[in-house]
Amino acid sequence: MIDESLMARIVSLDPADRLDLIAAVWDSLSPNDLPVTDAEKALLDARLADMESNPDDQSTWPEVKTRLERLLR
Repeated sequence: MIDESLMARIVSLDPADRLDLIAAVWDSLSPNDLPVTDAEKALLDARLADMESNPDDQSTWPEVKTRLERLLR
């Protein structure tokens, strides 16, 4: 658990500083620190298999970005 006095200091920070702290903590984690469930692994395996069996159904990053920008207008 996080020490109560430390948590009180964190909560007293302004929102921008709290966001900076969140980013710093997140960046300190390695991929091995993040658990992946069996269900998530199965989903990733299924998506990879679909991608490999249907290579023409894929979109490039610029295509995806353009679609997202249109949706967000």
